[in-house]
Amino acid sequence: MKKKIIPVVAMAFIALASCQSSKNQAVTSPVNLDGEWSITEVNGSAITIKEMPYIGFNVEDGRVYGYTGCNNIMGAFKQNAEAGTLDLGQMASTMMAGPNMDVERNVLNALGQVKGYKSLGKDEVALCNEKKRPVVILKKRSQEMALKDLNGEWNIVKVNGEDVPAEVEKQPFLAFDVAKKSISGCAGCNTIRGGFIINDAQKQSITFQNVASTRMMCPDMTLENNILQVLGKADRYGQLGNGNLVLYVDGKQAMELRKR
Repeated sequence: MKKKIIPVVAMAFIALASCQSSKNQAVTSPVNLDGEWSITEVNGSAITIKEMPYIGFNVEDGRVYGYTGCNNIMGAFKQNAEAGTLDLGQMASTMMAGPNMDVERNVLNALGQVKGYKSLGKDEVALCNEKKRPVVILKKRSQEMALKDLNGEWNIVKVNGEDVPAEVEKQPFLAFDVAKKSISGCAGCNTIRGGFIINDAQKQSITFQNVASTRMMCPDMTLENNILQVLGKADRYGQLGNGNLVLYVDGKQAMELRKR
């Protein structure tokens, strides 16, 4: 289905707790919004769906983007770091039906009220309405990762949000050689080899090139095909709080890998 872009119209929603008096007491440490943040709570209710909504801030360009449960969002934002003010403006959204429309509506309603932000401690931020009450709680989605830390072998543990089955015949993995800008490994059935490039002008960017595999057929090629598709589309990498490597496709977590 072809995606359409429509304006997101914010609706009013009552916040439940003050940024100064919430159970997660806001602290005054500086907040760096740059990067991607999982939306973990909206108007006091925890988000529990499997593919978590998130929001990403490109502070240098003043751009905002994300995923709200079914659709992608994009737009511009303005902030005053000293005053702690934040204006998300009028964002645009794709228009696809999905199973999490109630979550999406709540997320969009809350984001439309945002006028400021406060730190809640390490890697957690509250987005507040004009009354300084938190309407959205954010947790850092991934951390920056030095290129050299890609070196070595990584077991592939999740693909497109699904765990790699424990009973898989061959554990899929990727081995990175940063000096040679090359990868090798196993996609679950066949061995793979290829290369990758980094765009120094874009933080954490990565593009895999010339990925080739042996051509043995296995009873179920679904996992392998999904892994190869992610490698063909991946555009960014980062490190999760648990130390795992994550590869992104169009802003969404597409592959999670654990160091061997």
